[in-house]
Amino acid sequence: MKIYIETYGCAANKSDSEIMAGLLLSNGHEIETNIQNSDMVIINTCGVKKSSEDRILKRLIDLSKTNKKVIVAGCLTRINLEKIKQKIPNFYGIIDPHSIHMINTVVERGGILFSDKPAEKPALPKYNFNNVISIVQILEGCLSACTFCGTKLARGRAISYRPSTIINSIKEDVRKGYKEIWLTSQDNSCYGKDIGVNLSELMNSIAKIEGKFFVRVGMMNPLHIKSYLDDLIDSFKNEKFFKFLHIPVQSGSNEVLKHMRRGYTVEDFVFYVKRFREEIPDITISTDIIVGYPTEKQKDFRKTVSLVKKIKPDVVNLSRFTPRNGTIAAKLEQLDQKIINKRSSEIHFLIRKILEKKNKKWVGWEGEVLIDEKNKVTTSRNIYYKPIIVDGNLGEFAKIKITKSFANYFIGKKIK
Repeated sequence: MKIYIETYGCAANKSDSEIMAGLLLSNGHEIETNIQNSDMVIINTCGVKKSSEDRILKRLIDLSKTNKKVIVAGCLTRINLEKIKQKIPNFYGIIDPHSIHMINTVVERGGILFSDKPAEKPALPKYNFNNVISIVQILEGCLSACTFCGTKLARGRAISYRPSTIINSIKEDVRKGYKEIWLTSQDNSCYGKDIGVNLSELMNSIAKIEGKFFVRVGMMNPLHIKSYLDDLIDSFKNEKFFKFLHIPVQSGSNEVLKHMRRGYTVEDFVFYVKRFREEIPDITISTDIIVGYPTEKQKDFRKTVSLVKKIKPDVVNLSRFTPRNGTIAAKLEQLDQKIINKRSSEIHFLIRKILEKKNKKWVGWEGEVLIDEKNKVTTSRNIYYKPIIVDGNLGEFAKIKITKSFANYFIGKKIK
């Protein structure tokens, strides 16, 4: 059977799609890149935002009007199953994130398939959609209880995968020629808490794998890194790891963070960033900010603005708050959308202004990059994970010089 897979959301979702593709191929099916030529469509959904849910549901409704069999996978199956059933009653199959190892069963029989816990995902076959980057999931779920997030509803409590399984998966990726590894999950910082290890120890084991490759460590909640902060910083110093720290603060107000049940303070966040910058001065700091949380007053918002000015992060994933079905925050009185839009615009322009000025210091930088993306332009990454547009071939290591900077990317040229 010819099967088309369409993926929404985070790196973990992309990894789930690659695993499903690998399992389907091993069972004799074909992965079709053109939806028109497919017999069946798998939509791997995301439930992080209400706007994402609405867009995906519209897509599902449109597909349900075709003659194709539709399987719904991903986080939305657990977050809002009833809405999926209501909108597309003629679905062929539904499978949750914990059950992707049984995708062939759903493809062959249809129906709804949910599991209590996931299989050991790094040990499953996968079909990489990118010829340079391989995504490796290190755990499923999280240990937090944030009031605004649907992650726990979709993925459950954190279950860490065994270090040996992860190491073997990466060794196989490197053997096959992949040069960039993404360590991903819903929260990398709590890796191993259920099996007696931590992320730093896993990173140290990965660093011993032979071969030339870079590793990007995904998002880490500030709540869980305090107990092994110094070890984590030392692990990041290894030459195999991108100097890229994704640590979401969400708000610059302790009052809002407390209501969100984030489990850390603004001061904690500032301290962690300070320690990383002391030890790795040019490290790229990426953070997430939500504006318009229901309890966010104007004074809280001003504190977020002040924090951005103080920290001057290198990457900011800015979101306007939208209520998620089944969460505590969804039951609160919501802020006026005009207020949210105004605050979002102010932060957006502030971030852009900071980055346009901050990125100028990289003009003239010379060093090695890995060309890891080729769409309309060819993009490379240096050891600080800066996106640099440069001519070259996908998967190539090249020495370049940055010639121009912008708020969100750079332009470089090859040098000898």
